[in-house]
Amino acid sequence: MNDLGTISGAALNQYLVSARAAGVDPSKGLLHSGIAPALADDPEARIPGEQFERLLIWLIETSGDPLFGLHTSQYVQPGSYSVMGYIAMSASTLFEALSKVALYEKLVGDMGVTETLVNEGLVEVRWICRHQKQPARRHLIENVLGSWVLYSRWLTDNSNLSPELVMLEHGAPEDRRLREDYRRIFGCEVRFDQPCSAIISSPVSLQHRLRQPDPQLHSTLEAHAARKLQSLGIETTLTQKVRNRILSSLTERLPRKEQVAEDLGLNVRTLHRRLQDEGTSWQDILDNLRQELARTYLRDTSMAQTEIAERLGYSDIRSFQRSFKRHHQMTPGDYRDQNKSLPASKNLSDKSG
Repeated sequence: MNDLGTISGAALNQYLVSARAAGVDPSKGLLHSGIAPALADDPEARIPGEQFERLLIWLIETSGDPLFGLHTSQYVQPGSYSVMGYIAMSASTLFEALSKVALYEKLVGDMGVTETLVNEGLVEVRWICRHQKQPARRHLIENVLGSWVLYSRWLTDNSNLSPELVMLEHGAPEDRRLREDYRRIFGCEVRFDQPCSAIISSPVSLQHRLRQPDPQLHSTLEAHAARKLQSLGIETTLTQKVRNRILSSLTERLPRKEQVAEDLGLNVRTLHRRLQDEGTSWQDILDNLRQELARTYLRDTSMAQTEIAERLGYSDIRSFQRSFKRHHQMTPGDYRDQNKSLPASKNLSDKSG
C-alpha cells in the first residue's frame, strides 16, 4: 500500500473541474504526475496518493491561485464523495449524514481521517490530513472543510447555513484581501495558526432536516457501500466489518453471527472476544443498527410497524415494540407522532454569510 493511500476518480474530478474553470488544462498535469487520463475519467478508479499529490502541487502552481484548494470546494457535488455523497443526500438530518463520514470516507480516498468531538456544548469536526508536503497539505485541508460547508448548504437547501467557527492549523495569507474569501465561503469567523483544522457547529444546526430524505434508498446505498469497502479491503475495525455485513444482509434476512464470523475467517468465540476488546458486542452492534434504522423509518416514512419489524428481522411486531420502548422509553407510535409534529424551523440555526 502506498504511504499516501489512494484517492477515488470521483474525488479527483472536483480538482480537474476547478482547474478548467481557472483556465488551466489539467491534461498536462495528469501527464506530469503519471496519471492515465482514463483513470481520471473513471469515478470508481483509485489513483495512488503520491501521484495525486504531484498533480495537486502542479495545479496550484500553474493556476497561480494562492487559494486554489479553497476555491475548488465550490465545485463539490454528490458524486465528488462517491457513494458516501449519495448516502448523505438520502439521510434525514445533517448529524445523520455526518455520522456516516467516519464509516465510509475511505470510499473517497485516504487523504485524511475525520474525528467528531463534543466540546463545551459544541460539535467539533476535525480533519486530520494524511499529506505532509506543502503546499498540498494546506490546500487539501481548505478544500475538505470548504466542501463540507458548501455541501451541507446544498443538502439542506439553505445557502445561509454556516458553522459557528472554522479553525485552520496553518497561517493566514499575507494578502489581507484574500482573507475575505474565507469569510465568503465559510460564512463565519476563521481562525488561523490553530492546534488543529476543524469546523465548529452547534448541535441544533446539525439537526437541520435535509431536503430529500429517502430511508429505503439510504439503506440500499449503505449496503452497497459496505460491499464496496469489503471489496477494496479498507475496513478498519472488526466492529465496522460486522456492522457492514449485517447491514448488507438486513433487507433480505437477518444474518446469523456464525455465518458472519465464518465470512470474517473467525470462529464465534474469537468474534466475541475481539468485539469485547473493541468495547462492544454482536448484540450491541445489531441493536444499535436496528434502532437507527427504526427511527429513520418511523420519522421519514409511512411504513407500517409490521413491515418495519419484518424488515429489521424481528420475530413479530410485539418484539419490535418492546425493543424500541426499552431503548427509547416510548412506543414506536409515540416516537412517530412526536417527531412528525416537529416543524423544520425548530431544527434550524442559521447565520447569514
